[in-house]
Amino acid sequence: MSKNFHKIAIVGVGLIGGSLALALRKQGVADSIVGIESNPASAQWALENGLVDQIADRVPEDAQLVALCVPSDLVSNWVIELADHSAAIFDVGSVKGPIVSAVESQINLPQNFVPCHPISGSEKSGPEAAQVDLFEDCMVVLTPTQNTSTDALNLVAQCWQGLGAKISKLSPQEHDSVLALTSHLPHLLAFAFMQQVESKHLPLTGGGFRDFTRIAGANPELWWRIFQLNKDEVLTALDAFSADLQSLAQNIRDADSESGIAQISAAARKRQ
Repeated sequence: MSKNFHKIAIVGVGLIGGSLALALRKQGVADSIVGIESNPASAQWALENGLVDQIADRVPEDAQLVALCVPSDLVSNWVIELADHSAAIFDVGSVKGPIVSAVESQINLPQNFVPCHPISGSEKSGPEAAQVDLFEDCMVVLTPTQNTSTDALNLVAQCWQGLGAKISKLSPQEHDSVLALTSHLPHLLAFAFMQQVESKHLPLTGGGFRDFTRIAGANPELWWRIFQLNKDEVLTALDAFSADLQSLAQNIRDADSESGIAQISAAARKRQ
């Protein structure tokens, strides 16, 4: 990374915020990393284990870059609070359109705000789960608003690229439509599937079960917030999935091998 920062503030030092802190520290691009964390235990752990240099109650005035690593439904409040801050500000929420709309309903969209989404994570949570290489080779989607300044956009892009990430740009609406299918729907299906699994079934599970259900161990409250924020796009994706599932079920009922195998083969080719 070409730019060196005097001070970077990370709001929310959990899995993503903690991983960001570790990656920034590994690259040696910040003289100081300040954490703002509402959970006292997480704040203390992050400080004692060197993720951050200090814990503060608010974003320092002299921070040059601010990362909002809080749940998606809390991002807009922070953007509004920091609207007059001089730093470039970005978030890491997995839903973009509702955040932008929530900010826009209260104030003019700040020029220093760059909505982002690093498509990388884990079913685990908290600073203890932080990984220094979480963002290496991951895709980070930038969804600048009509007011986002070129300087802020370039600064945030350079930051992510300096951590080994790849950059893509979409509109907030395009992002939410795609992520509803590629991320939000798979989590919803995993949660739904686990409703029928009992402990007596576990001795008869293998790799397929573990692969499919891993994300069902994710934070329930966090994911319910995501489903609510991206409700329309998630329901659209779910309706399409339901239609495909019913089609496959009907082929099984009718013993229609030709149609059933064709449907499965098309899926297998896409996966390969």
